[in-house]
Amino acid sequence: MHKSGEEPNELRQWIELLCNDPLASLLDETIFRVEVLETEEDYIIEAELCHCQKEHIVVLRESRSLSIQIQKNGGTEKQRTVLLPFSLADKCISAHFSAPILEIRISKSARQNDAQPQVNTVIDINE
Repeated sequence: MHKSGEEPNELRQWIELLCNDPLASLLDETIFRVEVLETEEDYIIEAELCHCQKEHIVVLRESRSLSIQIQKNGGTEKQRTVLLPFSLADKCISAHFSAPILEIRISKSARQNDAQPQVNTVIDINE
């Protein structure tokens, strides 16, 4: 177990890998930009979704990743998936959209209740 305020080395390496991934830069330019940030309590994923309305955005919780989809005309127009080095099963996840930025917060601490969210569930997006 890690002391309060210390971050596991694996997570630091994951954040550095995401920041330095040349493929991420290409995806930022061709699909939409995604950044990963960190606070003491949360990991934050920000996506820049220009010319997009909240109704077209779907955030999907998977076991170890989050997928951000832009859906129009009955299908997925664009999608980015952020792989995570930890399970999302016991994490609180919230999403907030204020055009053009979608902000997804993943708590570092475990959920307080015993109910486990199902894999492949959609995260509600608040404005």
